[in-house]
Amino acid sequence: MSTQEVRTRYRTVPFITLSELRPRIWITLSGCNFRCKGCFSIARATIGELMSVEQLLNLVKNASREYYGDTPLEEVVITGGEPTLERQYLVDLISRLKEFVGWIVLDTNGYFLDDAYLHELIEAGLTEVMFDLKAWDEKLHEWYTGYSNRRILENIRNAYGKVKLVVNTVYIPGIVDEGEIEQIARFLSELEDKEEIDYRINRFRAELSHEEIARNPYPEEIERAYSIVATYMKSSVIGKSCVRERKIEEKRGWITVFPDGTLKRRTLEDYRAENKRLKIDTEI
Repeated sequence: MSTQEVRTRYRTVPFITLSELRPRIWITLSGCNFRCKGCFSIARATIGELMSVEQLLNLVKNASREYYGDTPLEEVVITGGEPTLERQYLVDLISRLKEFVGWIVLDTNGYFLDDAYLHELIEAGLTEVMFDLKAWDEKLHEWYTGYSNRRILENIRNAYGKVKLVVNTVYIPGIVDEGEIEQIARFLSELEDKEEIDYRINRFRAELSHEEIARNPYPEEIERAYSIVATYMKSSVIGKSCVRERKIEEKRGWITVFPDGTLKRRTLEDYRAENKRLKIDTEI
């Protein structure tokens, strides 16, 4: 079997994650084309077990049945790493997930998600796309990720009105801060016609970053950026990497399911500590 055939038929999966609050699952596909300086995800590296779509679906179904019982899954979020690296794998995965999941979300850097690719995913059953737009300025984006953002901006334009659209940006003090975020908000507001775009401002986490590039933002900086965005857009939020789980006065936790089917509960603190340790291990 050729290398290309292996890549098409399999993706490397480090784990999937179950919500404790609602019947929701995150599927993590490792490997990424970007090399973001502020990345904290261990899934940027190709780690985990090679799994076919069928094997991954079995893992999702078995874990869901074990944890949620007969309650049907409300949502699956496909994240990474970068999920769009292998087109046929992703199309097949979404098509099969649609048989038993009501809402399917793709979390992507958007570089490969052109109009034809997006159309194929929507036809397969995709219902929402979250674009992680790293920066507005092209040179800054190239410095931060290794890639221009021109294709990504065009892909966001193409996606508007075709699928539920969410855009995330991480506030990085002195790098991607108020000026950059305002430019992105202006760009998104100019796209909006009848349908609103959700824009989320996430906080940079210096303690988890692959490189020491900035400090954590102060709360007042995030609030100021939010106030600027709110002058352009109605659907804006100060978010976290897991904003879908945000619930007032309720401690969040997740159930990590490894490829062998082992379940392990992890709180946010556990998740950060283990990701940091695993990240160090992959860099040695």
